[in-house]
Amino acid sequence: MTNEQPSIPAWLHGFNDRQIQAVTHGEAPLLILAGAGSGKTRVITSRIAWLIAEKGFSAQSILAVTFTNKAAAEMRERAASLNPAAEKAVIRTFHSFGAWLLRRNAAAAGLSSNFTIYDDDDQASLLSQVLSGMPRRELKHWIQRISRAKDEGLSQEDDLSEISGNPAFPNVYRQYEERLRSIGNVDFGDLILLPLRLLQHQREIRERIRQRFRAVLIDEYQDTNVAQYHLLKEITGPETWLGVVGDDDQSIYRFRGAEVTNILKFAEVFPGTKVIKLEQNLISGER
Repeated sequence: MTNEQPSIPAWLHGFNDRQIQAVTHGEAPLLILAGAGSGKTRVITSRIAWLIAEKGFSAQSILAVTFTNKAAAEMRERAASLNPAAEKAVIRTFHSFGAWLLRRNAAAAGLSSNFTIYDDDDQASLLSQVLSGMPRRELKHWIQRISRAKDEGLSQEDDLSEISGNPAFPNVYRQYEERLRSIGNVDFGDLILLPLRLLQHQREIRERIRQRFRAVLIDEYQDTNVAQYHLLKEITGPETWLGVVGDDDQSIYRFRGAEVTNILKFAEVFPGTKVIKLEQNLISGER
């Protein structure tokens, strides 16, 4: 007679009780509050592996979103090391996901699928074409205001008084947008705002995206801005297994318009949310 202990799957190895609870949580919305050193990134990758192995999710039906290309690449590598099938999960930055969505629905968005994404310098050069003779420093100022408006989910028709008290701003924004649309390209703010508008107004596309992604996981949720928050609401429906991870005490992206209330009010916005707070876990050695 033997007393063999059941083997622990790789995606749960070395975890404490709260981490296991976070990884194996069911379908209700999940908010994981976690700081540095709590193993939060490993919790996300382990949840991806668990959803595939234990709950029968196809890897392609899992969307995981973070803020940097490096973080996305590390997340993909870690998930695949736990479950090789996880290599096919859709793991992207917010902007990469937005570009992916736009290129696959370009006609509906009024774009060509091979549009170019403008950086800050491209934006300033574009604006100089409609505001000829304006010093580059002033052009940069207006570009910052336009980017902030898009981070807030605001178009040129919306109330922009909170973005700029200058009465000229709405007209500058309008001229910039008209020029950008006429060329057929987009800026980084558009990679969130245009998919948001598309999903808000195209029910068929919204439902197709919701059916495609049965599980949605967001890392560093405290750093999301208003437009990203609304985009998340559009891509998730009542059947989506939604989970977000964030630290409610920090927001390194505030200068990009991050809205920390997104994490503070998550449980109000998504009824039935399970909140799990991870403590520092020195055993795992993971962040």
